[in-house]
Amino acid sequence: MRWIRIVAAGISLPALVAAGATGAEEKALGTRIVDQMNALYGAHPGVRANHATGAVFEGAFTPAEGADALSSAVFLKGPPTPLTIRFSNAGGVPDAPDTHSSVGGIRGMAIKFHLANRGENDIVCISANGFPVATGEDFLALLQAVGGSGPTPIDTFLSRHPAAAAFLTESRPVAVSYGTQPFFGVNALKFTNAQGISKFGRYRIVPESGPAYVSDDEAAKRPATALADNLRASIEKGPVKFRLQVQLAAADDPITDATRVWPDSRPTVELGEIAITRALDTKKVENGLLFMPTNLTNGIDVSDDPLLNTRTEAYGESYGRRTN
Repeated sequence: MRWIRIVAAGISLPALVAAGATGAEEKALGTRIVDQMNALYGAHPGVRANHATGAVFEGAFTPAEGADALSSAVFLKGPPTPLTIRFSNAGGVPDAPDTHSSVGGIRGMAIKFHLANRGENDIVCISANGFPVATGEDFLALLQAVGGSGPTPIDTFLSRHPAAAAFLTESRPVAVSYGTQPFFGVNALKFTNAQGISKFGRYRIVPESGPAYVSDDEAAKRPATALADNLRASIEKGPVKFRLQVQLAAADDPITDATRVWPDSRPTVELGEIAITRALDTKKVENGLLFMPTNLTNGIDVSDDPLLNTRTEAYGESYGRRTN
């Protein structure tokens, strides 16, 4: 939890008072979460409230044979689908080094499918399997506890939320590059095929060459942007590839609680291959990109996981602030 202590120590009291000012309870939950993130990390115009540091790439998705047996989504059958991909580090500190304390070892991979029918489908994953809390209210409470003065607020919160304590104390190695880091869907989604058969599952995105990490000592000596730099260098030699999978829930697996990780014994369905082919000018394009976990095409639907709506609210609020 060292990163929690460091972030909390740098919070300004006026910002926290403003975040909790009269009338805050009347705001939408997603708005209050963004307010609290701005209080924790500082309000940085033109920058995301969370996952502020990122790198944008282009690529393509090629469906696996038979992937449309799980879902009728248009990108699961036919020719490759163009993609825009943003990798990121968690936290709201702009240009934070890969190993900055505010990142907490968490990375993000957001993918926008540019569909043949001119629609879109978004996938928003993180590098951890699971999430610290199950509801947006608890996520706000966690952020408020991090910003509380002294050790008591966060310690009290974690004592009452063992999943959050486990998530925040887990050791997370630093990958060689974003291209060697596995990613996981936070929330369950409902996948429905052309025959009307539906199954619930969570995304998994696996490096085709296998995960690869560096030691903590090596990570500390690398350039601040080594994750993105090393991916760009790899792309110069050829596409960097991932496998897109869905881990299916069993009948008794919880689909509305993101803290509950399903056993590895649950079956996975291969959806296809993600090939990252070109680096874009991140500073030029990233603010115009909005990735939403509920921006889905036909054949993929939301579950009743309450975090989905909260994430969409917060992402929309952050987008509005950085583009206005």
